[in-house]
Amino acid sequence: MPAKEPKRRPPSTLAKVLKTYRETYKLTQEDLAALLDEDPRQIRRWENNETSVKDPGHLRAIADRLAIPYEHLGISPSLYIPLTLEQINTTIDTIWFLIDEARISEGHAIAEKLLQQVTHQFVARTQDATFLCTFARLYHAIAKATSLSVRSDNVGQAVYYYQQMEYFARQLKDETLINLSLTYQGDMQRRKGDIPRALVLLEGACETTPSADEAARGNMLQFLARCYLRANRLDEFEAAMKEAEVLAHVAGHRMRDFRLAYVYEEYASSYGTLGRTQEALDYVERAEKVQPFTKSVEMLLKLARAEILLRVGDISTGMPLAVEVATYAREHGHNRRLERISALKRYMHQQTLNYGKAEAALSEVLEGTCNER
Repeated sequence: MPAKEPKRRPPSTLAKVLKTYRETYKLTQEDLAALLDEDPRQIRRWENNETSVKDPGHLRAIADRLAIPYEHLGISPSLYIPLTLEQINTTIDTIWFLIDEARISEGHAIAEKLLQQVTHQFVARTQDATFLCTFARLYHAIAKATSLSVRSDNVGQAVYYYQQMEYFARQLKDETLINLSLTYQGDMQRRKGDIPRALVLLEGACETTPSADEAARGNMLQFLARCYLRANRLDEFEAAMKEAEVLAHVAGHRMRDFRLAYVYEEYASSYGTLGRTQEALDYVERAEKVQPFTKSVEMLLKLARAEILLRVGDISTGMPLAVEVATYAREHGHNRRLERISALKRYMHQQTLNYGKAEAALSEVLEGTCNER
């Protein structure tokens, strides 16, 4: 008689959770390994039920990184264990990693859960400067993730988080953090269309935080330039952008949401809007050569190139880029990018209407000429 095949063990809870998570967020095992700070081979072993995790602390860490309830991994949530500063900062770094990967829905979920976990720890540590600094960093990360996950008419929650960041920054008397919080509050006002209020906040950041570091000041100048462009103050736009570029070279990789590539993309997007197409494309090419070249930067530059090309009627080249960016943004909850693509769609629709009117006018003239003959 042929030997009986050994019975396969049913998949463990961990295996099912990891597979479901990857399917939900459309991740590879390598993506998940990077998020959990594990070897991809270990992820494969867990998913294939070759091995599992018995230690509750390890399971809790996995749940924290994935922002899923402890019960999903069979852990009782009743026993609260305060997070250490190292654990909090590690999770904040994970949020920024996900923002760099343009995986906004994941980063936002993890940020919200971390905030819930550590809020009550603040009450007992109001005099701990290190803890206050970590809390300011957390609010910066959650505000950034929130601002990217919503459309411009829903930035109120992000504004609140930036205001909380400002509160802790002022407790610390940290001009760099104060500058950052005011800068982003200003940019949220710009997104809402309140340019005067945005300018008050951004120029206030410039005037009241002279000791902020180069990265924060460059970041502020880039957002200030956006407002100057919206206000049609083109000379001030150019001056602010030139200074932001200088500071980006000096700052290097000091701040994850201010990099030279972002400055070049700002030039490209702005010049595209102004109709300076070749200059805009030149800046996209310059940005593509800047390191580190994250997924977020890659998608941002593809979007900038798509906007520039579609505005000059290059449908065959621009459209595939726009579709690629829209698909990735929708899969990963990057609603700020989707908002830009929606604006591009409206522009194209308006151009179609304009062409239709022009065609109708020409048809009327031509048909009238034919009738006269």
